[in-house]
Amino acid sequence: MGDGRHIAVVGAGISGLAAAHRLRRAGHRVELIDRESQPGGRCGVGLLGDRPIMAGGRLIGRKYTALREFLHEVGPFALEPYPLRMSRIVAGELFTIDHQDRPTGLRHLIEAGTPAPDVAKFSYLASRALTADGLLEPGYYTKLAAHSDHKPLSEHFGPALTAILLRPMTVWTHGAEPEEVYLGAFGATLANVLDDFDRLTDGIQPVFEALSRQFVVRTRATADRLLVRSGRVRGLAIAENGSAPREELFDAVLLATPAPAAADLVIDEFPTVGKLLAQIRYLPAAVAVVAYDREIFPPDVWGITFDDGPCRAVGPESPSRRDTVRYIFTGRDARPLPSAKTFESWLARSERTVIEHCAATGAIRRDRVTRTWDAAYCAYLPDHGDFTAKLRHEIASCTGLAVAGDYLLGTSLEACFRAGTAAAEDLLNRLA
Repeated sequence: MGDGRHIAVVGAGISGLAAAHRLRRAGHRVELIDRESQPGGRCGVGLLGDRPIMAGGRLIGRKYTALREFLHEVGPFALEPYPLRMSRIVAGELFTIDHQDRPTGLRHLIEAGTPAPDVAKFSYLASRALTADGLLEPGYYTKLAAHSDHKPLSEHFGPALTAILLRPMTVWTHGAEPEEVYLGAFGATLANVLDDFDRLTDGIQPVFEALSRQFVVRTRATADRLLVRSGRVRGLAIAENGSAPREELFDAVLLATPAPAAADLVIDEFPTVGKLLAQIRYLPAAVAVVAYDREIFPPDVWGITFDDGPCRAVGPESPSRRDTVRYIFTGRDARPLPSAKTFESWLARSERTVIEHCAATGAIRRDRVTRTWDAAYCAYLPDHGDFTAKLRHEIASCTGLAVAGDYLLGTSLEACFRAGTAAAEDLLNRLA
C-alpha cells in the first residue's frame, strides 16, 4: 500500500482508466476527471436502442497481454472472436484479403502489377513486425526511422502496393493517408493489422462500472488549468457542469488526454513540455452505427474497404449482429468533419454501395448512433522515438506531473492501456 496521496487523473479513456487503476492499487486516493457525460473516451460508448455499443476503438488483439490481464482481474468479462478479413471492390466484385492466407494476398499484389522489390520489402517489414508487440517502443522500427523518416511511407513503395495494402492499413489504424505516415510508426500498424481480434461481448460499460467502485469518477468536469506552486504541481482548477472553475488541491496530476489538450494545460507552467506536445497533430473521424431490419453481411464478408471517398471502411458490429453495420468516415476525403446534411449524404451513398454488394436490397434502417471526433487519431511525427525521448526527459523535471495517451506507444487499446500504466508507474517512482 502507498501513503494515501490524493491524485487526479484527467481523461477517462483507456489510458486514464489504466492509470487510475494502477494508482489505486498502489494505495492512493484517485479522482478520475472527464469532461464528457460518461467515461470511455474514444471508445465511443453509447446505446443503440437498448443495446450497449462502442462506436470507437473496441477490438482487442490476441497479443494484447496487459489489457487482457486487466480485464480478467477486474472481471472477468466475456469476449467473442472478431475476424478481421477486409474486402475490396475489384472490377465490381468483392475481393477479400485475409492476413492468414498470405500466398493469396501476395499473388493478388503481383497480378495487380506490384513490382517484386516492393512485395519483398513489404514482406520483410511484416516479418519484423510479427516479432514485435505492436507498440511504438525502441527496436527495429525506431532504428529504421532514424534514416528513413525523412520521407513518408508512400515514397518507400510504388502506387500499386500503396493503394492495395498501405492505404487500407493506415486509414484503419491512423485515419491517415500513406503520405501522412512514416516508416518508424508503421511497424505498430503492421503488428496490429496482422493480429487476430476479439471484442467485449457486452461492450466496455461493465468494465467502467467495475472500476467506478474503486475510485471517484467525475464526469462533465473540465480541467481548466494546473495549479503550480514553487515548480510543483499542487492541483487543478476544475469547472463542473458549466460552472466557473474552482481550485482543488491534489498531490499530483496525471494527464491522460490527447496531446493538444495536455499541451493547453501545461504550456503556461511548463512551456517546453507544452511545445513538445503541441507538435502532435490529430486527425478527425466520424462513425455511424446503423441497425437494419435484416442481416446485411453474408457469413463470408467481414468488412469492406474503399480506396477513396469519405467512407473508408464498413463492417458488422459483431459476429452475432450482422444486421448492425459500422460506417467509418476518415482519411483525407472525410476532412474537415461534415455538417449534419453532408454527413447524411455520405452515409446514404455508402449505405447504397454496401447493400448492393452484399445483396441486401430492401433493407430498412431501424436505429442508428452517430459519433464524431475532432481528435480521433494521433498522427505520429517522423522519428517518433526522438520525440518521446525528449518528452520523457522534460517530464522528469515536472514534479507532481505525468502524461499518458495514444501519442506515446500507439493507437491500439493495448498501447493506450500500457501508456497509462507506465505513466502511473513513473509518477509513483517520482513521488516515492
